[in-house]
Amino acid sequence: MGAQESTEEAPEGALEEGQSPGAANESKEELTTPTRFRRRSRSEPPDPRAAEALSPTAIDLRLDEARSPANVDPRLRPPARVRASSTLALFPEEAYAESVSAVLCSKFVVVQVILNVVASIVGPIVMFGLLFAVLKQGPYDSDGPELVGVGWGSLIMSPLLIFMMMPVAMPEAVEAGWFKPIRLETCGRWRIFLPFLGTHRCWRWAPARHLCLGGLVGIVYFPSLLLIAHYVMGPTLSTRTLIWFLVCYTAALAPPVTALGCLGYAVEHNLAPTIGMMRPHKNPCIRTLKRAARAVGMYLCPCFDEPAPSPKRREPIPTGPHPHSAIRIRSPARPSDNI
Repeated sequence: MGAQESTEEAPEGALEEGQSPGAANESKEELTTPTRFRRRSRSEPPDPRAAEALSPTAIDLRLDEARSPANVDPRLRPPARVRASSTLALFPEEAYAESVSAVLCSKFVVVQVILNVVASIVGPIVMFGLLFAVLKQGPYDSDGPELVGVGWGSLIMSPLLIFMMMPVAMPEAVEAGWFKPIRLETCGRWRIFLPFLGTHRCWRWAPARHLCLGGLVGIVYFPSLLLIAHYVMGPTLSTRTLIWFLVCYTAALAPPVTALGCLGYAVEHNLAPTIGMMRPHKNPCIRTLKRAARAVGMYLCPCFDEPAPSPKRREPIPTGPHPHSAIRIRSPARPSDNI
């Protein structure tokens, strides 16, 4: 007599044999969490298909498909700015920000603004003290090379240094809801004043966006610096006055640069490849070091970590008989053949 097999199904909350409560919670979470925001187990290796889907090359292909959908009458297509954003769907629907102000006032952006303002005060105090109090003594002219050089240099170096290590914390910020992606169509008129929000290939490289942002902010900040230095601070500035005046200038430069630079990162076709390059790791120290190295590599090389194009497959050479192989073409007789 064989033992009868039990056909009763286990209840929904019951644990399988040898399954821990944590594993059961993870499997239950996988069924209710969107794929791109699903929390992986520490022992689970990263999915290479997810990283490939968020690579810059894959996103470029999706942008091309969005701009020119096949089998659609060109007269019936929506505008290019709508096609390029609304059809990507790189993140879940509920993850997108509803407005630009929602991105600028998010927790991640506010924390970054505070940190960068503090860094823009502490760092320049030490650097300007060495340059203008130790290596050289005042007074200084309001239109001298010291003031003009720092004014232009801050517009270049401040955007570059502020965002160099910012992508390291972006995956966790997006997963926690502190930083939300935004569609291109949601930006609206902001695209007129901030051209780096567009989908052009050159704006995919972060330093290009940040240098453009520094130039746009400098249209207002640099003339204001010269006017205040000449007419308010006086035609000549003492060493202490010059140092504190330039420190206030760099501190005032940090909030708009940080906030608008984060907006450039939040656009979905820029945020998705950035998160895709910040690979996870179970060790937080190793994860931070690897992400920092990748962030520097992304800054130095615009094509960093892009997959190499796959070689084209050659068509097989036909091995069947040639259609004219049955026809024999007799060559003319040579004199040696008659001997």
